[in-house]
Amino acid sequence: MVSTREIMAIARYPSKKGYVAEIWLRIKQGNKARIAVDRIIEPYDQPLEKLDPKTVRRVKEKALKRLEKRLKELGLR
Repeated sequence: MVSTREIMAIARYPSKKGYVAEIWLRIKQGNKARIAVDRIIEPYDQPLEKLDPKTVRRVKEKALKRLEKRLKELGLR
């Protein structure tokens, strides 16, 4: 049985431990279809607690850049 995967959406958001990308897929197998979610987590370089807001922003931006780079390598960007 042949299955096809179609990307429906890619959502990116910050979490406590790192930046997360959720990839929503529609998987078709024969006459059935289902939805699956793959998550890619790019951790922050350092814990965000006890950091000033400027440093927190910089750490989050670095993690987002690395996440975008990973998505580009996977061909999802």
